[in-house]
Amino acid sequence: MKIRLPRLSARKRNEARLSHSVRDYRRLVRDKLRQMPNDRRLALAQCIGALTMETFVSQGDGHVSVLRYHGLADGMSIYDLGCGCGRTAQSLHRQGWQGRYTGADIVAELLDELRLRCPGYETILNVTPTIVAPDASLDIVFHWSVFTHLYPGEAYLYTLDAFRALKPGGKMIFSFLEMEEREHDRIWDGVLAQLRKGSPADHLDAFLHRDWIRRFARDAGFAEARFTDGTDATHHPAFWQSLAILEKPMA
Repeated sequence: MKIRLPRLSARKRNEARLSHSVRDYRRLVRDKLRQMPNDRRLALAQCIGALTMETFVSQGDGHVSVLRYHGLADGMSIYDLGCGCGRTAQSLHRQGWQGRYTGADIVAELLDELRLRCPGYETILNVTPTIVAPDASLDIVFHWSVFTHLYPGEAYLYTLDAFRALKPGGKMIFSFLEMEEREHDRIWDGVLAQLRKGSPADHLDAFLHRDWIRRFARDAGFAEARFTDGTDATHHPAFWQSLAILEKPMA
């Protein structure tokens, strides 16, 4: 007997072609907005890990402190990969930073919120593991808790393309989870708990080893990767996630 499988709609077929991270985060945002119809701003903030607007603001200010320590100045061209609803962008805007900001994300609703809060900032909806910028055009590419939700191969491709898009002397600065950081055990323990229960996770939580990042950097052409522990508050507020700094050598 011939079995007929149900036909998928065009929308469902298109969604099936998207990466796991795109599907996961678009679903997460849709669900959160349905749950909180009367507070869209907070709903979107919670989608990117800030439980309150006060936390959203303080986290964004911490992000900018990291960028300033690593050389952010007025007049630069910067690229916020996985910008969300603008946690970093809104802090830059509040502080009066002047330069060219481009924010890229995979969820249209998040980008809409960023444009609303930060007039004049450019946004790009992009679902491919690429940096949407010309060769050697950016001073800084940064991303917070993006590689934590990607497969290593996807992170590798972003690293290669960031090198292409950065100017000589430009930097890629990003945060990541690592097994050697005890502060990150709660994420690992949560992953294990869900696996033991057999319940699906909202999204992938991925850990990277520093040696892997060194390999990514070396293959791309960056100088030796530098790292900051997530608990280190020497030069800026402790980030919690560990930080990697990759610099493109001068020509």
